[in-house]
Amino acid sequence: EGPRAGVVLRDPSIVPKKAHHRTMTRPADIDESRKELPIMDMEQEIMEAINGNLVTVLCGATGSGKTTQLPQFLYEAGYGDPACADHPGAIAVTQPRRVAASSAARRVAQEMGMALGGEVGYQVRYDRRCGESPAIKFMTDGLLLKE
Repeated sequence: EGPRAGVVLRDPSIVPKKAHHRTMTRPADIDESRKELPIMDMEQEIMEAINGNLVTVLCGATGSGKTTQLPQFLYEAGYGDPACADHPGAIAVTQPRRVAASSAARRVAQEMGMALGGEVGYQVRYDRRCGESPAIKFMTDGLLLKE
């Protein structure tokens, strides 16, 4: 019972996007702990589903790595990069609670070896730790609706 990619809306006219890859260097202990997450075995399949469809729904058990790893997959594939014409917007990750959004942002920034508030940040009601255009932005559901 791991994550599975489910296609909700498929458009046959969509041509898979060219590879635009960022290379990440992570500490060995973080690399090892990531390998234990169920989502890691599905990275290729997930990215193919995302690149080949208008909408992709990802379902997985709690603790499978959806919140922390999917944004990193997207970042490494070039999403969130204003210089990449195929997918220049930010990677927005929603969480139901403020503490969950800030904690997930801290975790992802740590795993990516980045300072919180730069490429990876969060914005919740009454608190913001991100630049003007972060690549990955964690936020509550309500803030996404306001964006």
